[in-house]
Amino acid sequence: MSRLLATAYQTTSLLLKQHDQGNAWLAVGRAMAEAERSGDPVVLASSVRVQAHVLVREKHATEAVTLVRHTADQLTGSYDRRSPKYLAAVGLLLLRGVTAASSRGDRAATKEFLSEAKEVSRYVTLDRPDAWATFSPTNVALHELSALVAFGDAGLALQAARPLMRRHIPVPERRAALWVETARAYSQQGRLADGYQALRIAETCAAQDIRRPDVRHLVADMAARDRRRTLPELHHFSRQLGVPA
Repeated sequence: MSRLLATAYQTTSLLLKQHDQGNAWLAVGRAMAEAERSGDPVVLASSVRVQAHVLVREKHATEAVTLVRHTADQLTGSYDRRSPKYLAAVGLLLLRGVTAASSRGDRAATKEFLSEAKEVSRYVTLDRPDAWATFSPTNVALHELSALVAFGDAGLALQAARPLMRRHIPVPERRAALWVETARAYSQQGRLADGYQALRIAETCAAQDIRRPDVRHLVADMAARDRRRTLPELHHFSRQLGVPA
């Protein structure tokens, strides 16, 4: 029962998308309590992952890194003897660590989490759009791309993105994430036209993700930097999203 309750309370991402931080904190607190009560490492890893998500969204990335590292230290290793669900839960937890560490500019911690996630991914070869197979070598590569963008390493990010563009990515939101991060990298290089095209491709993958606040901010910033209005389609796109420069 505790396992089921913990899983039910892992609704944090949906609540955050609705900007309902209060209930997100409440849900994650209950998920953690039930996960600890269950004693199931898979449920614990998943619950810690969503708690770290909330912490990062609420600008507590340092605490998120500490939480993920502490939990991962208890669960990593012996991957050849672990179930697919265990591997996926631990892998996704490590990727949350990558996001948290890169958001605060911690290259050492980012490298540490990425290295361990890559090790886990050696034992997970599936790329299926179901709840557990969202952890895969492809997902690790996408998080590495995001980290490079977060650090401002645009050239390296575009190098990392190119092979992913040729890879089959079954989850629409993951495909959109690839093109959004590519757009960020292009924007960092001042290649606004390429960035705009990448965003339009992302829109074809998961239109709702283009309307997230961070993406809308990216579009507004790109449009503002096009002072001579050489890209009217970019300005039209900005107005469509309700964020005119």
